[in-house]
Amino acid sequence: MNIAVFDLETNGMAGSSVLSASSIVFDDGGTILDVFNRFYLPLERPDPYAERVHGLTPGRLLALREHLDIPSYFVEDWPDLIEFWEARDVEGVVVHNLSFDTAFLPEIAQGAFLWWCSMKGLTAYCAIPKRPGSTRGAGTFKWPKLGEVTDVVCDGPNALEPPKATEDVENEIGEGVSHVSLSDCFALYRVVSRIAKHRGDLLQFAPFVTLFRAPRVVEKRAFPDVFTRTGITRPRDDFVMDILAYERKLRSVARSASARRVTRT
Repeated sequence: MNIAVFDLETNGMAGSSVLSASSIVFDDGGTILDVFNRFYLPLERPDPYAERVHGLTPGRLLALREHLDIPSYFVEDWPDLIEFWEARDVEGVVVHNLSFDTAFLPEIAQGAFLWWCSMKGLTAYCAIPKRPGSTRGAGTFKWPKLGEVTDVVCDGPNALEPPKATEDVENEIGEGVSHVSLSDCFALYRVVSRIAKHRGDLLQFAPFVTLFRAPRVVEKRAFPDVFTRTGITRPRDDFVMDILAYERKLRSVARSASARRVTRT
């Protein structure tokens, strides 16, 4: 079974623009098959709060897009993501906080795949108590953040043993970078490959469709001035370079796995 993990960074809440979209496809033995990682510009004014979370400033987005020949906006490029999954025979897509991320995909795209929410699907497994008065979660347990799930499943005292392929990749890749979608996808890959090996019964893929909320251009101007000014700084700082290096390492892992499959056949 081929599984995809999927994550986005956005310019705010549902109804805003997608700034990066990432996916890692792997088989149920933990072998990474391919990587999708793209960056986009917002249709509305950049959100400073969102920037503080993920660090994707206008200049960094332009720098990260320099090697990409893709549309400027995710709303124009999402069919490529769907084709990417279809071409790699993905049978199920895993998202942490499924209802949030899928709201950035049109309903026709959502309906093309089966989905599993690792946040809700692993709530009882992680068994993290709610804070007094909290209503977020199921029963007495809170919905765990991705970092909390990773701690329980991968790194804590009761961590699950990874598949050999996952262990090899973890040793080669090392730590993730910042709070960006590709790094979060790798964390989710670590979790899901272990769950697939030891607790496959928890991976309950099912149809899921939520209301698509297309980004709205708040201002009448067609494109924010910050992106059209000549001479805007496109920093090749450590943030940008680390993301590019991290992507290269993951793609190298996928190419090596592909070469081994070809050799065996």
